Amino acid sequence: MMWYYAVDGKQAGPVSEQDLAALVQSRQLSLDSLVWREGMANWQPLRELQATIPALGALVPAAPVPAGADEVVCAECRQIVPKADAIQYSGSYICAACKPAFFQKVREGVAPESPGGFRYAGFWVRFGAKFLDGLILWVLALPITLIFGIKSATPGVRWQDFVAQQAVVFGLGMVIRAVYNVFFVAHFGATPGKMACKLKVIRADGSQVGYGLASGRFFAELLNMFTLSIGYIIAAFDPEKRALHDRICGTRVIYK
Repeated sequence: MMWYYAVDGKQAGPVSEQDLAALVQSRQLSLDSLVWREGMANWQPLRELQATIPALGALVPAAPVPAGADEVVCAECRQIVPKADAIQYSGSYICAACKPAFFQKVREGVAPESPGGFRYAGFWVRFGAKFLDGLILWVLALPITLIFGIKSATPGVRWQDFVAQQAVVFGLGMVIRAVYNVFFVAHFGATPGKMACKLKVIRADGSQVGYGLASGRFFAELLNMFTLSIGYIIAAFDPEKRALHDRICGTRVIYK
């Protein structure tokens, strides 16, 4: 049976069960890495499928299973602890003993990895990427702005013509912006601004965003114009650093 696996948000494979076990043994994959094979509805952490892969079971011991509903496994030390003594963060539980070190990482800006092995990009790095994309788009739209700006400044231009010219400038600008975002996100997984910041847009399961979802994400992002940019700001408080359009489309922005 052949398996696919996710590394840095990219799908790899197929590989055999023996090769999958070898990747774990060489530490290229962890038990929290997402895997998939034909017949599975969704990608799952390797840890949850460990018992069904004989070659893997011979290499690593099975993960501890909580004895009851009131116990959880700490994502840091992998120990079973009472659920009441742990906190939940980004879909994982952190025990009381690990909390100081864990949140020290957060304060230092070292984003903790998600259960799928992803490091979510925070608000400020995404702001920087958006700023770079804005500069690039401004340069691309500059010839159109200059051409219609000269026409609008011509003496004797009626106000109806001026309004129509500005509408054309706005429309062409939106087309350039749409093509820019959809093409780069669907084809490369990131816009040039995100590439410069070492970021990538993925689906929740780590797979690549296609043209359909990239288009939907672009139009969903326009909603931020009507929320006074609050849709962007919520990324600073979301456990997975999702902005409004990420929540709508089920996407994530991660470090490569």
